Formats: sequence, structure tokens, C-alpha cells
Amino acid sequence: MPAGKRKKRTRKHVIADLSLHHVAYQVAKCGFTIEPTRSDYGYDGSIFTYDRRGEVENGAIFVQLKATDHIARYKKRTTFSFPIEKRDVDLWKDEPFPVCLILFDTAAEVAYWLYLQAYLETNGITAAMMSKPSLPVRMNAAQIVDVSSVRAWRAHKAKVLANIGPISHA
Repeated sequence: MPAGKRKKRTRKHVIADLSLHHVAYQVAKCGFTIEPTRSDYGYDGSIFTYDRRGEVENGAIFVQLKATDHIARYKKRTTFSFPIEKRDVDLWKDEPFPVCLILFDTAAEVAYWLYLQAYLETNGITAAMMSKPSLPVRMNAAQIVDVSSVRAWRAHKAKVLANIGPISHA
């Protein structure tokens, strides 16, 4: 085939993979697994957790990954201001299990995270109140994706499960 006629792997594809693998490494260090989604409709992956005996636990933690070569574009003192879409807000606010927005800085190889539903709830944000197609959210620059943050996500999931209580399918 002549040069220039094949599909190309772009920088966007590369940094998306870098962000997934960065998060996956932290997840694996906890003994958990992450399953990337084949089609991105608001979630790039699902994290499954396991107890001390290695038995799978109920529920999942969802992640939405964003990666950038230009983190300074989003930096605002001690936070990052990153836009999220109205249609995603509509999806995430109704998701019972935790959804974490993760912003990966490719240069520093550091990822930052935000528990989306908690942020939306705390700030009174709904898709219905948004007048524009996107909204900037503030991510704390101190919330770095590491083993302790993955364990915190698991604790958020456990709290959700406890709040749901017994489930009846009858």
C-alpha cells in the first residue's frame, strides 16, 4: 500500500493509552482490576474490587479518562479547571456507583481525579441547569491518582452499597 494511505496512530491515541495504563497500574497495585470499555459513551473503564480473600465485591467504579500534553492550559493555582459536557453530566448524576474523572498530565506522568457525583451534588449542578453544552469543573491538584486514591474510590463504592441496602429483584 502506498505511504500515507493507512490509518494513523495519533498523539491523542497514544496519550489516551498512557492515561489508561497509568491508572491501571495503581489499580493493579491494590489487587483490583480495570476493564477498558470498547466504546466510550461516558465511561472509559470499570474498576472491579476484591476482598482480602480475592473474592470479587459487588458494584463497580467507573472512570472517565482525559489526557493532555498541555496541563498548564487547565491549571488555576491549586486546581485544574476542566470542561465536562452537559450530556455526560446527565448520565453521571444518575449513576449509582462512583464515577471518577481523571486528568492525566503526560509530561509529569501524574494523574488527578475528581469524584464526579459528589462534586455535582455539592455544587448543585444538573444538566437541566446548564445553559451551555459544557461546564468547567474544578479538580484539586492535591488529589493525585495513587494506591490511596484507588482505595478511597473503593470506600466510596462501599458507602453507596451500604446506602442502597438490601436489594430485591422480586
